[in-house]
Amino acid sequence: MLKKANRFLISHRFAHISLILGDLIGVLAGYRLAFAIYFQLGVWYVSVSPGTEQPSIAFYMAVTMVILPLYWILFKLHGLYRFRLNLSVLEIAPQIFSAATESSMLLMSLAVLVFPPTHYSRNVVLLSWLCVIVAVAVMRFGVYQMLKLGRRHGWYVKNTLVLGAGSVGITCASKLLRNPALGLQFVGFLDEKPSGKSAHFGSYHVFDDYSKLEEILVRYHIQHMVVAFSRDKHDTIVELMERCRPYGVEFTMVPRLYEVFSDRVGVEHIRGLPVIGLKRTSITGLQAVTKRAMDIIVSLLTLIVLSPLVLLTAVAVKLESPGPVLYRQTRIGRGGQPFEILKFRSMRQDAEKGDKPGWTTPGDIRRTRVGRVIRPLGIDELPQLINVIKGEMSLVGPRPERPEHIENFVRDIPTYNTRHRVRPGLSGWAQINGLRGDTDIHERVEHDLYYIENWSPWLDIKIMLKTIFTFVDRNA
Repeated sequence: MLKKANRFLISHRFAHISLILGDLIGVLAGYRLAFAIYFQLGVWYVSVSPGTEQPSIAFYMAVTMVILPLYWILFKLHGLYRFRLNLSVLEIAPQIFSAATESSMLLMSLAVLVFPPTHYSRNVVLLSWLCVIVAVAVMRFGVYQMLKLGRRHGWYVKNTLVLGAGSVGITCASKLLRNPALGLQFVGFLDEKPSGKSAHFGSYHVFDDYSKLEEILVRYHIQHMVVAFSRDKHDTIVELMERCRPYGVEFTMVPRLYEVFSDRVGVEHIRGLPVIGLKRTSITGLQAVTKRAMDIIVSLLTLIVLSPLVLLTAVAVKLESPGPVLYRQTRIGRGGQPFEILKFRSMRQDAEKGDKPGWTTPGDIRRTRVGRVIRPLGIDELPQLINVIKGEMSLVGPRPERPEHIENFVRDIPTYNTRHRVRPGLSGWAQINGLRGDTDIHERVEHDLYYIENWSPWLDIKIMLKTIFTFVDRNA
């Protein structure tokens, strides 16, 4: 009995139930908070008529319990309970917003017909809508943290085969192994003609006999398959996938020409034949105006709010060691144009004398005492807000590199200069995914191009919010 309970606690069913319970508790908490704010604290409260008794908390929560199934149905319809590789509240925030909005609109319509105004006024419904969005998001964050921790321990994961042991398949397997929080536990490759490089995966299997596919699925409890550029014929791949379907295997496919793909793809049909349209985008026109306005407004507000910290840091840098307060360094910006990036000086004045250009490392002896404090906290980069206001940088974008580094990068990566289609940023998609400083430049470029192709105001907001929570865990 105990073993059975333990198996349930680390199963996908438990993860699914946790999400549902978390959301419903969030809805109840949101309505309870709205009741307290509106009726008990009197915020925004409007009495309908003198002497009219306000609803009791018991009545209010009883009605809330009745409408819980409505929230569950709408959350499900918005895809909030499907298996997700990336467990991030910011990723699902639009769905939470939409589901809560639709529920509140339906509730508003029913309330007018069923309940007296004192029980369900328009004000309290609107307040409940806001409180539910916040409460559900908070509960989701808590459940996601639990699931991420579990995935790192091998719980709530799906045993995964990678179909194709070529270069793309090996890349997929490497990413799965490096990112256990995705929830896909790599078991091995399925390929009758595997690449020799797959041998470097040691204890992981390379299944090269397709006739034993069903036996492999059952023996290793395969629940997911990543189809990654197998060299097999199209008919063979389709047949293998069809043989997996009776066993409940889910599929993720790496599309051919994935290098030019983005999230902005549309599936259409040509007389029944599905085709994928690539909607390649740039940040131009109204998008560029919106992004620039966000940069200026947020930068000015941040400088105003943090002005005491900026002044204190400047004084500390000046008092500790001789030299300028601000460190200036040439970087390459939009359109390949050079500009001087600004930072609070965190190293000795002669730190780069006789040295080749390079990245700093943890524990760098060239750092000053002030530098050892301000660099990990990101305070040294606050002057870059001036670069943003001047139009040389953006709050979010690819990190600007030094000209000496770019010469080498362009030789190795033909698509590198695509990064220069947009302004460089203080933070970016690569940085919040741990790719900062002396990290794999190919992977950084992949993330930068993903950002450019998928830009939206919401993506910038997500990156800025994630930066706030992850800046203390950055590389040097």
